[in-house]
Amino acid sequence: MCLTGLGVDPADPHSVLDAFIAAAIGGVQLILSMRTADARSGTERFALYAAIVVLAAVPVLWVDARWQAVAWFVSASGAMVFTGAARIVAFLAPVLGSAATAIVAQSEYGATLVSFTVAYEIAIFMLGAGCLVGATRVVQVVSELSASRAALADLASRAERQRAGRDLHDTLGQGLSAVSIKGDLALALLTARPDDAAREIAEIAAIAKGAADELDAVALDRQDVSLADEISRAVAFLRTAGVSTDVEDERRGLDPLTDRLFGWAVREAASNLLQHSDATWCRVIRRRVGSTAHLEIVNDGVRRQSGRLGGLAGLAERARALNGTVEAGSVDRDKFRVRVIVLRAGP
Repeated sequence: MCLTGLGVDPADPHSVLDAFIAAAIGGVQLILSMRTADARSGTERFALYAAIVVLAAVPVLWVDARWQAVAWFVSASGAMVFTGAARIVAFLAPVLGSAATAIVAQSEYGATLVSFTVAYEIAIFMLGAGCLVGATRVVQVVSELSASRAALADLASRAERQRAGRDLHDTLGQGLSAVSIKGDLALALLTARPDDAAREIAEIAAIAKGAADELDAVALDRQDVSLADEISRAVAFLRTAGVSTDVEDERRGLDPLTDRLFGWAVREAASNLLQHSDATWCRVIRRRVGSTAHLEIVNDGVRRQSGRLGGLAGLAERARALNGTVEAGSVDRDKFRVRVIVLRAGP
């Protein structure tokens, strides 16, 4: 009404002032809306609200119906500035004031017309003010959504880095330990038994090639880990290092995820044994108790734990994803045990 009515009537003596007031109140409202949308409004919001109220009250001096629409700005700015019950009052008071003005202006036309006018005034003014508030809220929601998406992207990036780091540790630890052991053995055999030394060097090359393939699998998140393969590999590596290894495995099926977890557990335990213990024997035990699967890797090489056993934290993280637990520590004073328990692990 302000935009289409102002300045149209040639008899309007205040056309320039009307246009100035309309631009001023619209500009102040825009500033308040933008600050509210960006969550940048501080105590100055009360000054902006007061300016809107004053600018809306000035046209009342002309008692011009065209200015009733400024109640939209007063209601909307009140809803942006205040909170709680004060927000409701600030939003509804201008609307009800406009309705009261309509009642006074049209009281002589009968109850039907007055009722219609009041209903129309309340609906249209709440709609106009509500649109101003809603537009501001839309910007807030979009900004919050953008921030949430950025935070989720950052979390996903961190999770991927953690996954890659964990998988690199778990994947390469055992191979590098085997390379170190076989390298020492090859050096020891080089003079007295060169043929055996050459065989150990060939095995080192094969392990390095396998590690390179596994590195590619880590990058593509396509590692194929199974309990049977990891037990076979661990037994071979440990026996090469002079560690007698026994396996007790109940031949009852595991679901693929639990089988994969147990494979990682055997790999991590064997790597830690090679790097951080003086074990002479190791025992791998897998059994089922109802629907719960247990895996234990025990050795007799316990010594003060190294701060480098960080792979167990990654193993515990894998287990939690399957509603499982990981326990690692000394038992019977001279033994070290890694135990993994998974509930509802397959048929």
